[in-house]
Amino acid sequence: MSGAGTALLRARGLRKDYGKGEGLVRAVDEVDLDVATGETLAVMGPSGCGKSTLLHLLGGLDRPSAGELWLNDRRTDRLSERALAGLRRQEIGFVFQAFHLMDELTARENIELPALLAGRSPREARRRALALLDQVSLADRANHLPSALSGGQRQRVAIARALINDPL
Repeated sequence: MSGAGTALLRARGLRKDYGKGEGLVRAVDEVDLDVATGETLAVMGPSGCGKSTLLHLLGGLDRPSAGELWLNDRRTDRLSERALAGLRRQEIGFVFQAFHLMDELTARENIELPALLAGRSPREARRRALALLDQVSLADRANHLPSALSGGQRQRVAIARALINDPL
């Protein structure tokens, strides 16, 4: 599928099953999807319809039961766990509904962490984190722990953290 054209993200026949036999639940059923660079996409539907499962598959947090998944002309559904972890670290930014901030780290440190894990220098990670905190209007809260931030402020820290490694 090399040369997927303008699609940054492409799914073909994407499926995710849980259980077997009469207990089988097909959470994602034969999804075909193309997302172009710069395109914005909303995933909507009722509770339990597979939205989170689909997003976990697209982000490489879970593996499909069937189908193909491509990111930037690279097939990702067949990557090793190590390669998939590297892909998530370098090319994908996650904003989780529950934030998943580390309670013992400041807002700045929570944002810096993915950059440090990706091999950036501490100085570069700090510079980028402070710039992102400024962009999300939280420069004055850089040294606050998550417990001292409002829900909206925590969400903005999570957004800045997702952007620290300049995801695709």
